[in-house]
Amino acid sequence: MNITRRRWHASLPRFRPLHPIKALTSHSWFTLVLEGFLLVVGIWTALTFSLPGQYDQLAVGKPSPLSIWAPTEDIYTSAVLTAERQFQAENSQDNLVYVYDPTLPVQQRQSLVALLDTVTSVRDNPALAHAERMATLITLPNAALKIGEGQADLILALDEVSWAQLCTQTLSLYDRAIERYDYAIDERALIQLRERWLTYWLATTSLTPTQRDLAKSFTESFLRVNRTLDETATALRRQEARNSVPPQSAHVLAGERIVSAGEIVTPELIEKLQHTGALPRPLGWPNIVGRGLLSALLASGFIAYALSFEAAIALKPRSLLVIIIIIDATLIIARLGQPLADLWPYAFPLATVGIVFAVVFNGRLALAASALMSLVIGVMQNNALPLAVTMFASCVVAILAARSADKLRTFILAGVGVALTVIGSEIAFWLIESPTVQVAALAGVLLPKLIFASINGTLATILSLGVFNLVSRAAGQVTPLQLMELAHPSRPLLRKLIREAPGTYYHSVAVGNLAEAAAEVVGADALLLRVAAYYHDIGKTIRPYFFTDNQMGRENVHNELDPITSAQIIVDHVREGVKMARAAGLPAKLIDFISTHHGTGLIKHFYQQALQQHDTVREEDFRYPGPRPHTREHAILMLADSVEATVRSKAQNGKLALARGAAGTQTLEELVQAIIDLRIREGELEEAPLTMHELAQIKQAFVTSLQSIYHPRVDYTPQAVR
Repeated sequence: MNITRRRWHASLPRFRPLHPIKALTSHSWFTLVLEGFLLVVGIWTALTFSLPGQYDQLAVGKPSPLSIWAPTEDIYTSAVLTAERQFQAENSQDNLVYVYDPTLPVQQRQSLVALLDTVTSVRDNPALAHAERMATLITLPNAALKIGEGQADLILALDEVSWAQLCTQTLSLYDRAIERYDYAIDERALIQLRERWLTYWLATTSLTPTQRDLAKSFTESFLRVNRTLDETATALRRQEARNSVPPQSAHVLAGERIVSAGEIVTPELIEKLQHTGALPRPLGWPNIVGRGLLSALLASGFIAYALSFEAAIALKPRSLLVIIIIIDATLIIARLGQPLADLWPYAFPLATVGIVFAVVFNGRLALAASALMSLVIGVMQNNALPLAVTMFASCVVAILAARSADKLRTFILAGVGVALTVIGSEIAFWLIESPTVQVAALAGVLLPKLIFASINGTLATILSLGVFNLVSRAAGQVTPLQLMELAHPSRPLLRKLIREAPGTYYHSVAVGNLAEAAAEVVGADALLLRVAAYYHDIGKTIRPYFFTDNQMGRENVHNELDPITSAQIIVDHVREGVKMARAAGLPAKLIDFISTHHGTGLIKHFYQQALQQHDTVREEDFRYPGPRPHTREHAILMLADSVEATVRSKAQNGKLALARGAAGTQTLEELVQAIIDLRIREGELEEAPLTMHELAQIKQAFVTSLQSIYHPRVDYTPQAVR
């Protein structure tokens, strides 16, 4: 089992619940209130933010601003469809009742023939002069046609052949018009004849323009309507047709798209939305207050959980602020993407946040945040329980898969797990809601679900890979991947340490071995401790030969210095190390180890020298600046650093015994215990949450590791040959 996996498993049962009241008394309550309020506002905004048309009444005849799906199946009697069928039945042509006079066309034709005969007799009367003929034509007593002076002149100007041709074509034109409508002419037919057909038919004849005008005038003057609508009978028949239409029913399936974005809204669509409960309703004050109350409850529950079970994270304003901002931003993005989510609801990569939180913080906090966001998204999508369950299940699988995060392939495995979980959950709910399963329909159902699940898993992998490093830096956290990168000897600070202070480097490696062994037995962060050990003494590279690690047979330069100056040089390796770490961009979590690995301890050697050389000595000049260790990891590194340096010094001077030996020597176990007891008496471990049982475990881990280093070895000196 690798280091990060042990780190996960060892940490699971060892969280220490912290009562929220205690947390508030040990931390700035004002900051917590502000951060909690920010979470409430973010959730409230996500639940109440109004997308175009979401909380407005849809207007008939206007485009719909969003797509809406039916949440449930419904069969209802449709008033709109019934009214449409009634309207169609009422306005059918079969309901029209006409009064028809078949004799009128015959009578009108006879009148036309009589008029033409009269005009012919006037034209052929030799007893009348031209002027008298015109006067006679103008004053002909005919009710259908009044011949004007111009027409009379044209009629008299025609020769016999032209006039006879005109009379023949006029009667033929009249007969054609009557036959065109089967001797039943209504108002519409009469208009069509006058405006279109007479002109068209005359254009196909050999008549001159003058003859055509006269023929049209004669014909249309004698065309009469002989087919009229009986209003009373028609109204009665229409009412009977309307009453004969039965009520129309409509069937809406669950998940059916009722209206698409941009589609013109019709009364039928409004009726479907009303009956299925999917019609957007105006957001009133009760809705806003209810969403606010729900937001406060969810946010309070999450903050209370974080304070009680994740105090190490929740009590850091920076980390908690980053967590809240990510939760708020994710929920608001889900709200803004709701039009797309209506089409692809299961493609939203919520598991991205779960993966990032698990990698940057821990799996427990990631599960709590995922549960919170899944609930809010479910409420956001019209209380969609299947969606909420699917989102949370995908987050759980992603968190479990990404818990170690020691390799990039971990993120890929998490994405695959998300995709499989989403498709499995979708199929499960589809089977639950489907009364029957048709094999032929499986492909059509499974293919889109598989596409949505694949999109979800792919986005979760890509986004988490691109975001987790940014989140860790913003929150001041350090991830296993970052730690493994920082532990590589090619890092600039470690290269500098190896090249300029090799003795300190090997001391740091030995401290890392001790610290890692102790961390594993008490469930602390072993990987973090190993990397912190590599960097804890980088400040010694400023003056490497002022530290015995790197003197390697050289004369001790402190022999020629004042004790106060020597103490300040020793103390400066902490201050310089912090400056170098910050300049190199090391995570704040590692910088804390540099500043706390000596705590506020006293440099006793130079302090004793100063007391011997000076009458007045300030103890503060011989103490490290601190602060004291305030986490288990800080305390373990301090103890490992002291134990490794002391044991090596004793061993080199022959004052260390692996078992009870000669006077003046200490056993390894006694020496380690003495160092731990000294740190306890000095109060350096007061702020570190370590129990006496854990200190005993740490001591045993140190002893076991050191025994494997300093165990007796076989003497391989060659024997003299006789």
